Amino acid sequence: MVIGKVGLAPMAGITNYSFRTICFTFGAEFAYTEMISAESVIRNVKVNELYFPHDDEKEKVAIQIFGSDPFVMAQAAKMLETKGAWIDINAGCPVKKVIRKGAGSALLKDLRKLKKIIEEIKKIVSCKVSVKVRLGFEKNEFDKIYDTVVEAGADMIAVHGRTAKQMYLGKATWNVRNKGYIPFYINGDINSLEDAKKAMEISGAEGVLIGRGAIGNPWIFSNGNPSLAEKLNIILNHLDFLYKEVGNRAVVEFRKFVTGYTKGLKNSREFRAQVMKIEDFEELKDLFRKYFLSLEN
Repeated sequence: MVIGKVGLAPMAGITNYSFRTICFTFGAEFAYTEMISAESVIRNVKVNELYFPHDDEKEKVAIQIFGSDPFVMAQAAKMLETKGAWIDINAGCPVKKVIRKGAGSALLKDLRKLKKIIEEIKKIVSCKVSVKVRLGFEKNEFDKIYDTVVEAGADMIAVHGRTAKQMYLGKATWNVRNKGYIPFYINGDINSLEDAKKAMEISGAEGVLIGRGAIGNPWIFSNGNPSLAEKLNIILNHLDFLYKEVGNRAVVEFRKFVTGYTKGLKNSREFRAQVMKIEDFEELKDLFRKYFLSLEN
């Protein structure tokens, strides 16, 4: 699997087309869709079309699916194999509602099932297959997980350096051994390209996935330090992309990015409170313009 060194990690509700586009502009080399339910794909593939990669990014965006039934996962993967660059299996999501279904990081408690899922998907698709995992469910069992993923025939593995139980608490570890059998990517607490370099040196990984460090900070992929005017321009572009994608819902969707975009700026807390009350798209753009003008002055 030939992919770049630095990619955008999959994040539910975040890594939609508009955000991927912005990150690619700043040098992200590949990305993933938000996670898509395999069962939902089987029931009605059209419902999920909003999540699929667009034609202009198809060659560098993997489709991430989640589920717990090996045969449902395989059928979904088959239906999606030509819609993105490759298929990624989510075996890392620590969110309770996903775990309750036996999916996401719950698969780390049942490595036989994870192996079966990978094997069934590999049997039926012609594209590459990667797996996104955590160190383990309650404790670090990455060696066992890695061996399972390799034995099952996956083409790449990416690990977030925390257990599922940790969620996002504590510091992610990069001290994870790469045995070198398949491409290996490290993820977790990578907040700059310096961090990326360090994480790769410590783990022996081929590359990194940047997740939360890119939210409201897409220039992380180029180590950029934009001026206020440039930052405003990026925000307005991001808003326009999002509007094209989801219409006026962009106003609510963009709230997830506001903290990141205004981190460390003067009066940002008051500004964010104002943003949360706005329901009109043009009004939101005007508010950003006024706020950044006040910062310039």
